Parts: sequence; C-alpha cells; structure tokens
Amino acid sequence: MKPLAGTFLDGPFVGLGYRTPSREGVTDDAGTFLYLPGETVTFSIGGLVIGSAAAATHLTLGSLHDGDPARTPDVTRPDTVNRSRFVQSLGRQTDLRDGVLIDKYIRDVVDAQAEGISFVRDVESFAQTDSVRAVFSETGLRFRGAAEARNHLRRALTGIKVLRDVRIPTRDGSYLLADVFRPIEAGNYPTLLRQSVYGRAFRVGSILSDADHQASEEREAAWHEESRDGIFAYFRHSETAVSANSSTWVPRGYVVVRVDSRGVGRTPGTVDPFSVRESLDYYDAIEWAAQQPWSDGKVGLYGGSYNATIQWNVASLRPPSLKAIAPLASDSDAYRDLAYTGGIFLNDYRTWWFTEMVGGAKNPESDTVDFVGGLAGHPWDDDYYRGAGLQSADFSSIDIPVLTAVSQTAQIHGRAGFEAIAQLKSPEKRLLVWDAEYSHHMYLDSRPDIEAFFDRHLKDVEPDRAPSPVRMVMRTGDGGSEWRDAADWPVPGTEYRKLFLDAGADGGVGGVTAEPSAHIAVAEYSADVRASEPDLPMAVFDTAPFDTDVELAGHFRATVWVASTSSDADLYVSVRVMDGDREVPFGTHEPNPVAPLTWGCLKVSRRALDPELSTEVRPYHTHRREDAQPLSPGDVVKAEVELLPATGRIAAGRRLRIEISPADRKGATSAWARAYDESYHRDAVNRVFTGGPLASSLTLPVISRQAD
Repeated sequence: MKPLAGTFLDGPFVGLGYRTPSREGVTDDAGTFLYLPGETVTFSIGGLVIGSAAAATHLTLGSLHDGDPARTPDVTRPDTVNRSRFVQSLGRQTDLRDGVLIDKYIRDVVDAQAEGISFVRDVESFAQTDSVRAVFSETGLRFRGAAEARNHLRRALTGIKVLRDVRIPTRDGSYLLADVFRPIEAGNYPTLLRQSVYGRAFRVGSILSDADHQASEEREAAWHEESRDGIFAYFRHSETAVSANSSTWVPRGYVVVRVDSRGVGRTPGTVDPFSVRESLDYYDAIEWAAQQPWSDGKVGLYGGSYNATIQWNVASLRPPSLKAIAPLASDSDAYRDLAYTGGIFLNDYRTWWFTEMVGGAKNPESDTVDFVGGLAGHPWDDDYYRGAGLQSADFSSIDIPVLTAVSQTAQIHGRAGFEAIAQLKSPEKRLLVWDAEYSHHMYLDSRPDIEAFFDRHLKDVEPDRAPSPVRMVMRTGDGGSEWRDAADWPVPGTEYRKLFLDAGADGGVGGVTAEPSAHIAVAEYSADVRASEPDLPMAVFDTAPFDTDVELAGHFRATVWVASTSSDADLYVSVRVMDGDREVPFGTHEPNPVAPLTWGCLKVSRRALDPELSTEVRPYHTHRREDAQPLSPGDVVKAEVELLPATGRIAAGRRLRIEISPADRKGATSAWARAYDESYHRDAVNRVFTGGPLASSLTLPVISRQAD
C-alpha cells in the first residue's frame, strides 16, 4: 500500500523523528512524515518522545498526547503548552515562517537532557526544569513564553500563518514594515490591508523590546482565552486597534496585512498622520500587496476611526489594485471633523490622541511633526487642511465600491459617512448608521454586512439577497434599538419639521411650539463657565409631551438668534429626551451613556455660510479668516448650528429638551473638552432671542414609522 504524507500545520518541523507500526524516519525538508491509514505516529527528538497522534494529513503539536488518543486539541492544556513551547523554541525565527530545523547538534543536546524532560507538568515548573533550561542555555536559543506558544498553535489550528516584519519598499527608496497573516494553505487570496500609526502589537502599540513582545503575546492570549468585560470598548472586539481581525478573515480566505506608518515601530521616518506622504506610502503598500505570491491582485481596506479616515485619502489617489474600501466611523474634513467642529478647537482630545495613541506606538528615536501645534496654528480653514499639512477627503475622485459607517452623536466620526454618500461617484455606495460606541457594531452587529461586501467585491461572491443601500440603528431609548433599512440618505420622504423656541416671561425653562410666538422674548445666561462651576449655565427649552410615537432619522439644525456682551460666543446646542424629570439615555451598547440624542456647536464669529454647500438640512460654514464676523456687544445675530445627524424614536408621553450653553457639558460631546477661550467668556452674558422676527428654532427630521 502506498504510504500517505502528513505535515504539521504549525511547522514545518524538519528533522523530527517519527515512528509508526509500518515505518520510521525523520521528517524531510518540507517537514513531511509518512504513514498508512489508521496508524498511530509517535514523534521524538533523539531519546525525547514528543508525543503521539492518530496519523493524518495535517497535525499540530496540539494533536499530540501521551496516551489519550480521543482528546481534541486544547491550547491551554499544560502538556500541550509545554510541548508546543519546547519544540517551537528550537526555531530561530520569531514568526517561525520557515518552521523549525532540528539538526544533529540540536538533536544531540536534547538527547542528552531527555531523561529530565517531562511535558506532563504544570507550565511554570516545566519552564524551570534544569534539563529544559540546559537545552536552551547550551543552544543559545530563546525559550519562548507560554502565551507566545499558545498563540502560534492557535493560529495554526485555525489555518493562519504569520510573517512578521516584512519590508515594503516605498517610491522614495525607504520602506515600511508589516505583519502578514495568510492562510496556511498555499494559494492566491484577496488582501485586507491597513496602514496605521497605532502599531502592530496586539491591541495597540509597537514591539520595540523583549518586554513589549511578551506583553503583546500575553494580551493576545488573554483576548482569546479570558473574559473581555474589563477591556476598554475600543479594543474589546479587535485584535489591533479597530482593523481587520486575522482570526475572522484569514479562515474566510483572505490575507490580512498590517503596515506601520513611518516612524512607528521599527519603520524609519517621521510620524506624520493624515499627510500626503502617508497616503503615498499607503498607495505603495497596496500595490506591493497585490504583487505578492500569496495575492490574487485584489486589495481592500478595512478599519475604523483613524484607520478609516486615511482610507479616503489613499482611495482618492486611485491605486489600481484597490478594489473596495470600508471606512467605518471615519472623519474626512481635516478642519471640520478632525480639529475645529463648529470652529472650536478639539484641543484636549487631539492632544491626548497624539500623545497616547500615536506616541505609544512611535519609535522613541523617530521624529514627529508638531501635530497639535499645526492644528492650533491654523484656526481657519485654509490650504493646511487640503494637503499643505493634512489631507481632506476628495470624494468625487473615488469610483470604487464603498461601505461606510457613521458613529452618530459621538465626539468625532459623526459627519463623514453622510457627506461621502452624497458626493461619491462609486458604483456601489452603502451606509451604516451606528451608535456612538461603534466598535460593537463594527465587529458584531454589522459583521454580516461587512463580510458580504468584501466577498462580493474581492471574491466575486454575490450575496443571497441584494444589500440595502442604508442600514441604520433606530435608537428607542434606555438601551433599546432596532435595525431599519432605507433606500437612500437622507431617508426618502423625510419631513423636516420646524419647532420654535419660546423664552417665556419668567426667565425659567422656556417652551417649544409648532408656530413662532408673535412676541420677542429673551433667555439670558452667563457665558462665564468657570465662575459658574460646578453648574453649567444655559438656556433650556422643553416641548410638551408627545401625543404619539415619533421617529427621527437624519440631519438636525438649530437656528439661534443670539447676542453677547462680549466680542464672541460659543454655542453648544444639545437635544435631550426627557421622561418626566428623568433624562432618557439613547446609547445602545454603552454601559452608562451620557450623550444626548444629538448635539452641535458653533463659534458665533464663524457663522458665515457657504451658499453653494449649505443645504436645507445642513448648514455649511466657510470658516475662512476673511469671513470672520466678530460680535459687537448687544448686536443680535442669526447663527445656524449644524447638529449631528441622528436617529431616535421618541415615545408618546416623552418630550424633547433643547439646551444652549457656552461650553461642553459632560455628555454633550465627551469628557475631552474643546478649547475654552477665557478672553470672551469672562464676565460675559449671552442672550438667546425667540419669537417675532427673531424666531429661534430647531428643525427635526421626521420619518414614517415602519410597521411592526
């Protein structure tokens, strides 16, 4: 009978002794052993028996046992961990891309210590065994950590092979470094790629030392083996900072490539996020991936937040091999989204982001641009945000399929997807409207949509049914939500219902009416937030309780007639839902959501509108220096405030509350406050006018309720 050939998926292990009832030998240069059907095969290194298994075409070290042939592989069993750790540590490459070569020297060293080595021990005592320590002391090989061994074995069991620190050449003669996760089975596969400043360590960061390496491996093992309840939501579902999970996509027949941007990890160069240089490097990485022997030439991009935003920038360059992108919860306008929403600098968040998220991944020896200083030095929308410093998306130049998502009512990521849908030239453009905690949606709720999108455009697999152009979370309050499909965005048939603010006569909580009051009234509040702490001064307006359920989905807009005793004013407008005296939280996956139904902000001196880009549903402010309109104390001016698009079902009996304040309130955007300019807040008083020719209002997007 002709013998069958088998190999180890977590190998190859070359020079490993094997014995079956019919034959014996050592694995060849491909790590192959021979057997007959139904045989048991036992593997050894010199006199050290590694373990036995029912012979098969593919084995792993997790298949081996010491007398229990019926057991299934378990990467956490102590004997499996010890066996895997020992054999893997005989390899010289960290990623074991070429496997383990057991030559005569290693065989003799192991054979000399075989009597003192037993894999059936607890993991810690096995590592401290004199004979084990002697093997690696004499050979000079690194004895791998237990977590590292489990991770390598786990990948093999799911058909994943990893190549670490692969060089990608760039057009200027430099290079980027990447990790490649590909199917073990040889072939040509589509690629999901992301380039990032977040590093390639598990979760986030870079591996620059042995301690970094060990910590990353331990985080990876814990992510697979332990509860994730204590992990920050941003990382709870992702292997590496909201990008494609290799454990999800490689078993589906994709290659996952993670690339370090310049200055990150061991990639040389200057850290320069959102720049033209970054996009050119990204282009080069895409074209490199398409030409690799494991590639079928098709590349897609997948990621959230920063990893989504820079997809727009490289896609506008049209790399030939880029076939589809999924920028999920992204930004696109470098001025309005990244830095100065409403003309007010997102100072604290951007400082934290660049210091902690980017700074934690950069090489300490790398140069960095003065990212926050660059933003602070360009308070107006100028060429700095269109290529001179940062890039903004050019949607009109993107003509490949796009699946995008927005993170409604979050501090950032709440505008780009809606702007993209309106401007893209793509043959297929689809929109997912998520809640603020987008990570859960990205990896769980919308996973079927994302998988079907890439299967269609990278693997030519048509879905069972035509995908909906728009899928949105209809938030119902107190953590509840439902999925709704729509043919387009804005939702066809949307009624833009205008409600009018009424300051009333007593200076207390004002009202909201369907028609403007004939009489002008004024709501007055202090603009001096620091003098008013711990309270936040504001003007408040309540609707009457709703008679019936009302569904809202789309763009909100606040028109506010305002004056100040100072030369400028910051307007923060929040729309909340009240049930009696209780605010109804509208987060869905956040444990303690504090964000309102929607919000927006505007520095009043930046109120000039672009008449061509403004629409009925969304005011578009120019934010140009030449359009500045400082206030004169006492002057009454009209300010159109863009509120973030949002969804929400307001149940009968509940009411809306509109708050107008001079600064962030916890939950209005986030705990990372926007810039607060003391010069025009100190001792100042702001006034909101209602009624008559000064009728301040709120515009709501009302849609038809879907039948249950």
